[in-house]
Amino acid sequence: MDAKTPSTLSRRRLLEGFAASLAVPIAAACTTDFSHRTEPPASQTIRAPATAKGIGRSLAILQGAHVVPEFDAYVDGWAADWGARSGVAVRIDRIPPADLPARIAVEAAARSGHDLVGHFAYGLPVLFTSSLIDVSDVCDRAAANYGGWLAAGEAIGKVKAKWYGYPEFAVPFLSSWRTDLWKKVGFAKAHLETWDDLFDNAGKLNAAGSPVGTAMSQTSDAEHTWRSLMWSYGAAEFSADGSQVAIDSRETRQVLDLTKALFSQEEPAVISWSDFGNDNHLRSGKGSWICDRIDAYRAIEARDPVLAEKIAVDGPLKGPVAQIGSMQFTVYGIWNFSKNVDAARQFLTDYSDDWPNQMTASKGYNIPFLKGHAQKPMPVLGADKKLTHLQDIATAVRPVGYPGPPSAAAYDALQTHVVTDMFTSYCTGKRSADDAIAEAARRLKDSLARFPI
Repeated sequence: MDAKTPSTLSRRRLLEGFAASLAVPIAAACTTDFSHRTEPPASQTIRAPATAKGIGRSLAILQGAHVVPEFDAYVDGWAADWGARSGVAVRIDRIPPADLPARIAVEAAARSGHDLVGHFAYGLPVLFTSSLIDVSDVCDRAAANYGGWLAAGEAIGKVKAKWYGYPEFAVPFLSSWRTDLWKKVGFAKAHLETWDDLFDNAGKLNAAGSPVGTAMSQTSDAEHTWRSLMWSYGAAEFSADGSQVAIDSRETRQVLDLTKALFSQEEPAVISWSDFGNDNHLRSGKGSWICDRIDAYRAIEARDPVLAEKIAVDGPLKGPVAQIGSMQFTVYGIWNFSKNVDAARQFLTDYSDDWPNQMTASKGYNIPFLKGHAQKPMPVLGADKKLTHLQDIATAVRPVGYPGPPSAAAYDALQTHVVTDMFTSYCTGKRSADDAIAEAARRLKDSLARFPI
C-alpha cells in the first residue's frame, strides 16, 4: 500500500462501522468521486480461469493502492480477463489506504457503495460484521484446495467461527540491517535472530556512528515494532480470550526497560519520526537496523543497488518466550447490501486460485495466508538467495490483540496509540514504568468498555 497505515484517522472514523447500524444519515457521502478508477490496459495478458456464467452483470470493487504498482496492474488485467470470461463488467476503485477506513465506514453506514471491499491493516470482519455476508463457502473451498489456513489468516477472517472476510495477504514487519556495519562491531552471525542480538549491539553501533533506528512516535512502524517485542517476551495488552486487560505485568516492565536502554542509543529524532523515518534512516547509509516492511529494502534495492547489497532482511526477532511479529494485511469482504453478491463470491473464489502470479506481481511483498500457497520454493522469495529464509515468515506473525483475538477493542487501541504512548512516555522520562503502565491499562479498559468481547 502506498501509505503504511491509516494512523492519523480519528478513533470515531475508524470504528464508525460499529455505529453504522445506528443509522447515521450519510448516504449522500457515497457519491464521492474516486481519484484512481482503473480501466484495465488492453495489452494485459494475464489469464484468469474459466468461471461460472450467469452470476450478474457488474461488480464494483474498492481497494487500496498497492505499494508495488506492478501488483495493481496485475489485478487490473486479471479482473478484466475474469470479467470477459464471466460476462461481468468489473470496476476497480483504488484509493490511498489511509482513506479506506473512513470510506468503508461511510459505505457501511449508508448501506450503499461497492460490492467487494478490501480493507488494509484493520479488521474489516470484526469491525463490520453486521454489514458483511458470510463467506465461509469461499474460505472453506480455499482451505480444502490449498492445505488450510495459517493461524494469522483465521484470526483476521473469522468472527465467532464464521468467515466474514477473505484474507488476501500478510505484510510482516521485518529486520533490515547493514551486515557490513554489524560486522565492524564484531557481530559474526549470518542472520539477525534475537532481540538480544539487537540490544547487545546497539551501543556498539551507536558508538561507531551507525545507530539503530525505530520510531518512538505515533506511527504504524512503532505500533508494530513494540507489539512484536512485547509478544516475544510474553507481554500483551489483552488476555488470551481478549476480555481482560493484561498490560500490567512483569513482562511489560521488562520490555519497557530494554526499550529505554535501546532508545538511549538511538538518535533523539526517533520521537518525531513519521512512518517513513525508518526508511530514510536505512537509506541514508548511516542507519544500521530498522524494523519495517520489505518495501523499505525494495526501495533501496531500486534506487541504490550498491547499498542494497550491504543490507540483509530477516524475520521477526526472537525473544525468550517466542518469535512473533506484528503484521499488516489485506482482507476482503462482501457487503450484505450488495446487489452483486454472486459475482463477488465467484470473483474471490477464482482469485484464490491465481496466487503464484499474485506473489510474483507483488515482488514478494504479499505473504500468503494459505498453507498450500506457502509451499517452497515460493515465487520471488524462493528464487532470491538473500530472502529464501523468509518463506516461513507467515507462521511467525499475528494481528493486533494477540494472544487474544483481533477484536474491535484491539483495533481501537491500535488506532489510539496506547502501546506507543506507553513506550514513549517511559523512555523519554515523562512517566515512571508504573505510571506509564497504569495509564495504558486505563485506556485499554476504556477500549474494552466501548467494545466488549
